[in-house]
Amino acid sequence: MGTFLKKLTRSILFPLILIMLGLSIPTALAAGGDLAITDANVYFSTSIFVENTPVTIYAIGTSNSQSDLLGTIQFWNSTTGKQIGSDQPVSILAGSTDTVFVVWYPVGGTQTITVTLTPWTTEGDDTSNNTITRTITADYDTDGDGVGNSEDTDDDNDGSPDIEDVFPSNNAEWLDTDSDGIGNNADPDDDNDEILDEVDQMPLDYTETLDTDIDGIGNNSDTDDDGDELTDEEELTLGTDPLNPDTDSDSYSDSQDAFPFDTEEGEDFDGDKIGDNADTDDDNDGISDETDTDNHNKAPYIEVDTEGFPIKFTDQQVTLTAEDSYDEDGSIEHYEWLVNGETVSVQPIYAATFLESGNQEIDLIITDDKGESRTETVTINIHSKGFMIFLGFFILLLLLLAFYIIFKYNPRSREATSTISRFPKGNSLSSKKNNKTKSKK
Repeated sequence: MGTFLKKLTRSILFPLILIMLGLSIPTALAAGGDLAITDANVYFSTSIFVENTPVTIYAIGTSNSQSDLLGTIQFWNSTTGKQIGSDQPVSILAGSTDTVFVVWYPVGGTQTITVTLTPWTTEGDDTSNNTITRTITADYDTDGDGVGNSEDTDDDNDGSPDIEDVFPSNNAEWLDTDSDGIGNNADPDDDNDEILDEVDQMPLDYTETLDTDIDGIGNNSDTDDDGDELTDEEELTLGTDPLNPDTDSDSYSDSQDAFPFDTEEGEDFDGDKIGDNADTDDDNDGISDETDTDNHNKAPYIEVDTEGFPIKFTDQQVTLTAEDSYDEDGSIEHYEWLVNGETVSVQPIYAATFLESGNQEIDLIITDDKGESRTETVTINIHSKGFMIFLGFFILLLLLLAFYIIFKYNPRSREATSTISRFPKGNSLSSKKNNKTKSKK
């Protein structure tokens, strides 16, 4: 505020006082004197100049006279021929100074700044000390971020570092694949392979045009153009289309399609050459798909053996084993034996004793690792021990009776018995014949 009042006094009030005293301004200046500006009295707000970044230029005028003097300081860019700011009036007391300044927005490059102090009257003025020149270099700032290009790692602020940017001063371009001087964004054929980028699937690779499976490897280099996990050579052998991952368009890729030329079939789970759509038992486990809880999982197979004597009696332990049961495409996870609907064991071997004779039914449920189950009912005929003993004696009596009848009523048996009884002990028909032979001699 004090500086402002001082300036106001010098530039306005001082002339008014002269007028009030009956003197004119030219009279106040008639004595004349020397106004000067020195090299040291021209300075800038910074030593680093960046294009379009504001800089304040200061200038100090000095009165080398015993008189109070008025004058004007001008700032010029001599390189561009344009004045910087407007005329800056100074009112300098005898032997004193006055400071003025302007704000300058430099252009990029080297330029000369000229500062001139012109007194309102030239009488007594030394013109050799009225002008100062300074040469400065302002760094270009392509992206206008306030950081000069010499310090900026990305001059055009396009996200591509200058060290990698083919066009570091053009934020619309950074690559020039074919080095034709036209950036890729503007170039209609980046790799100059005579295939326009809009139809070129490999626009940055001169040796490639197509990339059917969009895997980043052009068809010329790719051994599996359509990405169906069959090599192009394998497809040519099979007859499938190497540029179409699903030759029959049935939503199954050629490598996964059991029938790559049949639009109605894609899978053959059990490998029986009948597609699953037509196959009534997809997993070939003997259970129709209509009732199979999982037609792509073979149900476990039940094998039950009865240990011990084949005829089972009451009050005798009966052992059943399902250890030979198996699951072709997995493993057995659970066994469950049931009698009259109640679980009696969850082990592969079940042993029980039955007190009553008759048919005993035991259910076995086996579940595999995928949750599919199969059930089998085992029927065991239990015999009463007393009945079997009675039956044994009865059969023995029947055998004895049969022997008795045979020996009693069969003629041959009677004759054999009679012949034996006619000869005393020690004699036989052969010995009798021998006696007769001896008597004849």
